[in-house]
Amino acid sequence: MTRLSMRGRMALLFMVVVTAVLAFAALSFDYFCHLHFKKQDAQVLGHKLEALKTVLARSAPFDPSTALVIDELLDNSYGYAAAITIDSRMVYSHHNLTEKQLPMYSLGGLGEWQVQLGDHLYTGTTQVIEGWANDQVATIHLALDITHRYHFFEMIRQWFVYTLLISAVLSGALGFALIGRGLKPISRLSKTTSTITANCLDTRIPPESMPVELHELVGNFNAMLERLDQSFLSLSSFSADIAHELRTPLNSMLTQTEVALMKERENGDYKDILFSTLDELRRMSRMVDDMLFLAKADNGMIALNFESQNLTSVASGVLEYYEYAAEEKDIKLALHSSGKTLVRGDDLMLRRAISNLMSNAVRYGEPGTTIDIQVLQEAQWVRLKVTNQGPTVAPEHIEKLFDRFYRIDTARREGSTLNVGLGMAITRSIVEAHEGSVGCRSGDGVTTFDLKLPAAKG
Repeated sequence: MTRLSMRGRMALLFMVVVTAVLAFAALSFDYFCHLHFKKQDAQVLGHKLEALKTVLARSAPFDPSTALVIDELLDNSYGYAAAITIDSRMVYSHHNLTEKQLPMYSLGGLGEWQVQLGDHLYTGTTQVIEGWANDQVATIHLALDITHRYHFFEMIRQWFVYTLLISAVLSGALGFALIGRGLKPISRLSKTTSTITANCLDTRIPPESMPVELHELVGNFNAMLERLDQSFLSLSSFSADIAHELRTPLNSMLTQTEVALMKERENGDYKDILFSTLDELRRMSRMVDDMLFLAKADNGMIALNFESQNLTSVASGVLEYYEYAAEEKDIKLALHSSGKTLVRGDDLMLRRAISNLMSNAVRYGEPGTTIDIQVLQEAQWVRLKVTNQGPTVAPEHIEKLFDRFYRIDTARREGSTLNVGLGMAITRSIVEAHEGSVGCRSGDGVTTFDLKLPAAKG
């Protein structure tokens, strides 16, 4: 089933609101008008009732002259009907208000009541006068004709119904038209976004051209375009770097193979060429493995074997591996530990993450300096800090160091998978899979990578 458009839903809602408000106003008008006339009728009947009581008080006992006075009193006013009983005996009737009708409308003999006399509707009241002449009980039934008012309210109610129907239709139509104009900025926004392609992600929508209600949406959309633009640039750069990194060993293997086949050679020469080709294939295989690892990390498919690990021991094992590379650059390695440094994690993955940090520190460390590795426990966390002295990382690069495919030096370097900007991204993926975090700070020629993992309980 086709759902109603937003414009249609808003117009329908507008119509319902307008109709509800008008209906409430009509009902309120009807109620308060009835209340007003009811009070007015009670006041008019009260005054007339007092006049009748005065006539009866001066004319006891009841005789034909009293009836004439009452007739004159009632005939001078329009629309009255009356009946008077003395000791439950009808002694006076005016405008067809007969004794037979009294039990039907007197509601027990007292209070307000209504009666239909022919085509006329009356509202009335009953008043009992005890201790009248000779201790008789006189009862006055007085009614006021409200037929014309009843017909007037019937007509008003019909008008209200017709007005509500017409107002509902008009408000729906006008709401649909006006809401269409109000939604034009969204149409313009839609047309603008439809022109955005992968080749023009630098397009931005100025918030000033949109209503205030759309500023947040436009701001979020522009931020999304910014992220997409950066991602496409990173992917484009990564594609170029990967193409170069793969092309270099492929060209090397092709050249070596072509040269080897140009003439007959000794078995030892062929063996050397095969070993060189094997090294290039291994480097390409490591690069592909890193790319697959990041793809798995994106989809939460990294299989971890969580065990209790001493992060100091893990870091010590990694340092042994880098001692030779550090010695070649005349760099010393120093490991410091304090507190319990137990974490739950995968030994191989943790070694890989720390190894990436150490590789980075050794590569950029200044000769004759010391790389300091500090492992300590702070509250519920175990932290590992790798500090080296070397080039300062600019603030604009620090936030992107752990982005995949990001490199500070865009010049292509060969010899390691880290050169395509995968090492730090892999480190972050491993640390986040362990529910930890990793960051970096750099200043005055000193750079520190800070890895934080949850401490093992017990």
